[in-house]
Amino acid sequence: MNKDSIHHLKTHGALFSNDGKITSFSNSKAPANNSPSMCVLTSQAIIEAEGPDTMRFLQGQLTCNMEKLNPMEHMLGAACTPNGKMYSSFLILNTGNQYLLSMHQGVTESFISNLDKYSVFFKSKLIPSTQNFICLGLTGNNTKSHLTDIWRHIPSTGGAVSIEKAYLLKTPHLNGSYELWLPEKHLSLFWEKLTATFTPETESLWRKKHIEAVYPQVQPSYIDKYTPQHLNLPSLSSVSFRKGCYTGQEIIARMQNLGTQKSRTFHIHIATNKSILPRAKLINANGKTIGEILEAVSVTEDKYDALAVIKIESAENNNVFLADSNDYKITIATTPYLIDTKSELQH
Repeated sequence: MNKDSIHHLKTHGALFSNDGKITSFSNSKAPANNSPSMCVLTSQAIIEAEGPDTMRFLQGQLTCNMEKLNPMEHMLGAACTPNGKMYSSFLILNTGNQYLLSMHQGVTESFISNLDKYSVFFKSKLIPSTQNFICLGLTGNNTKSHLTDIWRHIPSTGGAVSIEKAYLLKTPHLNGSYELWLPEKHLSLFWEKLTATFTPETESLWRKKHIEAVYPQVQPSYIDKYTPQHLNLPSLSSVSFRKGCYTGQEIIARMQNLGTQKSRTFHIHIATNKSILPRAKLINANGKTIGEILEAVSVTEDKYDALAVIKIESAENNNVFLADSNDYKITIATTPYLIDTKSELQH
């Protein structure tokens, strides 16, 4: 985020931590439950992919089927090592002229360095966004109606629309939510339009909705650690098993065909007033490690919501505890989509 954007946000009440995250908006009133909110997604970054061979190049590297991604459409995907472990997951948009990929900013370097090994054989290049995009998450009651009032034309599921050199996308798996990817130089213009209806919020609200939707994202702390199945990505339509070869495909397809997955991502509630950090270990009643926290957000003073990779057997039997204290009650929430390895093979 450039200095002008930081200055603009501070002028409008944003308070920043030392690591560049927005901790609060001092000028905003506390929003009512699920009221229209605009989250500044400081953790997200945009990668540009362009060149005449880009589609063919990415088709051989990503889990999603690039041949089915039409202009002004988007899809979820991941990039994996030859052993099937992910170093990035993303939302990719075909603008008609190039591809834009939104991912956690902490994995962009890994994404580019890994793919650069192969891009030399294609007329294609990957670069951090030259337009310095900033991402906003728009969510809450009647978001669709409010956005229609502002811009008239809004995207349907899987689609995007171009608005004043920005892109508005219907966010997958987050009911009634949208993302706005805009060049930072236009932030003040969009801010004025949106804050007439949407209350500025920190990214934690957006992450909470991702957790409730069991919609994980590869983050720096677990690059090269998990396969797409560990993060439920086949169930989120992030993996095509019919597209043909790509890096890591053989191992990912074999795991899916065998149906031997022992761990996956769950949404959990943790009753505690102490901070829950990513990579916190989870154990069963016998003290055996059965998983770890991927990310967590504070919901109330004495409750956290989290995503965690957990042994399926332990999760289904509610046999899950934090390694540093089994006094905290952990409850497994219902996953809001079906996990069906056989039907996913047809995607």
